[in-house]
Amino acid sequence: MIDESHSDEYRRLADSWLREYVSVGDRRVGRSGPVCPFIPRALAQHDLETHIRYDIDGSSDPELSDQLRAEISEFGEAGRPSRNTGVLLESRLIVMPRMGPAGWGRLDAVYASLKNFAVELGLMIGQFHPHCDERAIRNPDFRVSVAPVAMLAIRHMAPHDILFLHQSGQWFKEYDSRFRSHFQRGRIRDSLLLSLYSRARDRHGLST
Repeated sequence: MIDESHSDEYRRLADSWLREYVSVGDRRVGRSGPVCPFIPRALAQHDLETHIRYDIDGSSDPELSDQLRAEISEFGEAGRPSRNTGVLLESRLIVMPRMGPAGWGRLDAVYASLKNFAVELGLMIGQFHPHCDERAIRNPDFRVSVAPVAMLAIRHMAPHDILFLHQSGQWFKEYDSRFRSHFQRGRIRDSLLLSLYSRARDRHGLST
């Protein structure tokens, strides 16, 4: 059993991972800049809160889903606008020290439904754990989401999230309702984002 008096230890572990891996460049990501461009600014502006959840051990899919949906809902209801057209740095990191390999597998199993739930609220989530097989968008050989302990990150949807939301019609419609104007006004200039957006509008029946 993990003594809950070790909260500071796990908070420091998460902070080190954020600062020494997520906030720095890694050529394996396939682009320049930090692994996650949000994190350095969020940390600098104290916009990232860390929740240590010893009660989440991933012992069952339904319980895990309910616990993480509650965290997602609470974050989404924290007074931010339901429709936004900019980048909001406020984020939350759920750290789950008691989750072991079986729980990591259950986190993988419920992740898709959690993402559906989050996107409907205008949010994005990311899962991380020692065996996580999520791959970098620009380098599918790189397992970008490996972390020393199980975590779930929650943040507000942003313009670059077309990278993660173009394949599903449900996800893309939520994205398009928030960020269509960025493309109409020429605020997005990255060729990959422009290409993904154009193809997603065609694929999901939203062609202009």
